[in-house]
Amino acid sequence: MSPVVTETTTTISCDNPACPGNELDPADRTGWTFVTTEVYGQPTEQHVYCCPTCAGTISDVLETPA
Repeated sequence: MSPVVTETTTTISCDNPACPGNELDPADRTGWTFVTTEVYGQPTEQHVYCCPTCAGTISDVLETPA
């Protein structure tokens, strides 16, 4: 009987919808900015950006409690 082999393919993309594009490898975490946010009372969220300019748009995705 052969052992089970599991393979996972990683595809990373920038969370800024207006991202101008980048040269980062979507299969490698090197160079990407991973941001975890918590707005008190809301679930923790994770975001990925390709550069500081794109990461600067994070305020557009944060939800404030009602």
